[in-house]
Amino acid sequence: MKQPTTFDQTTLPKFKPDTREKHLRNLQKRINSRIKNDKATGVNWIRIKTCIFPIMYAALYFLTLQAYPSTFLFYLGYFTMGIFLVFIFLTVIHEVSHDNVLKSKSLNRFFLYFFDLLGANSFIWKKRHELMHHNFPNMQGWDTDIEQSSLFKIYPTAPHSRLHNYQHYLMFLLYPLYLFNWLIIRDFKDYFSSNSTIKKSTHIPLKEYIKLIFFKSFYILYMFIVPIFLFNIPFLSVFTGFLVLTFSASVFALAVLLPPHANIANEFPIPDLNQQLKTTWFEHQLRTTTDISNNNWFISFFMGNFNYHVAHHLFPHLSYAHMKIATEEIAVYATENGFSYRQYPFWKALHNHYLLVKQNAMHASIFEETF
Repeated sequence: MKQPTTFDQTTLPKFKPDTREKHLRNLQKRINSRIKNDKATGVNWIRIKTCIFPIMYAALYFLTLQAYPSTFLFYLGYFTMGIFLVFIFLTVIHEVSHDNVLKSKSLNRFFLYFFDLLGANSFIWKKRHELMHHNFPNMQGWDTDIEQSSLFKIYPTAPHSRLHNYQHYLMFLLYPLYLFNWLIIRDFKDYFSSNSTIKKSTHIPLKEYIKLIFFKSFYILYMFIVPIFLFNIPFLSVFTGFLVLTFSASVFALAVLLPPHANIANEFPIPDLNQQLKTTWFEHQLRTTTDISNNNWFISFFMGNFNYHVAHHLFPHLSYAHMKIATEEIAVYATENGFSYRQYPFWKALHNHYLLVKQNAMHASIFEETF
């Protein structure tokens, strides 16, 4: 059957009905029976980190500025801030956005503002992440977390340009600009572009526009104005430090965020002309998501348990303190019920992402009938 070459972004895709609640209920019972005895310990530790990490980041910021004129310590500080920024996103920002840390939703929203202080816009990211990515992972025109830039062709059926022929080389030059693009371009595009997918899917209140301008201005204030005028650090040094921060954060972030979805082992489902998909929501999550090195303690700690990604997609409101247990149950349940479950070592997952980018660099009309 000929696949659709255009994508309807006005009508929500429809999954095959009936089994979503059944499988989730069965899995939830298994998981709850295992985590009920150690629930408080893990979650309380996460709550402590949620309060401490923002303070640590602020302290690291001032220590970095005070390290000048020691070039090594100055740039090492910016590099560490970039790594720590991503770690805070994985272990704090991402969790409070799903209301997984504190019992009060208002308190979770309070900590979410720290994301705005880091330069990103929490309102539009939360909408992109929860409404689009979690419901429609790996779906062209709907998964706004995967569709970062037209410079790269992640979806096999996406439009192809000459630049895409070289994307498996250009990724090593352009991926370090990921955070820069997010902070400077993408947030504003989602707010002000009439072609923004998320803007078509959600209402943006006036106060969010005001918050966007306020926090972006505040970010420029402490990232550039304060170091230059209060600490008397030359502009070129400050700008170079900013690049070091954004480059290190971009590489680390993409190494963590891309492989669970954007890899050659996962599927990129396409609905038919009636926006109907062939699978249930439950099976869709398993076909479009993979786990990474879930037996490696170092990787799990460094990624904030973000490597237990299948469990997070099936149970986004489950604290990452319980993701290891949940993943063990998911793997068994998938085997028992004939579902696919995939898990790769970290470097293998990165290689699978590279293979996807390289495969999509070779343009061919394989989705159209040629006879």
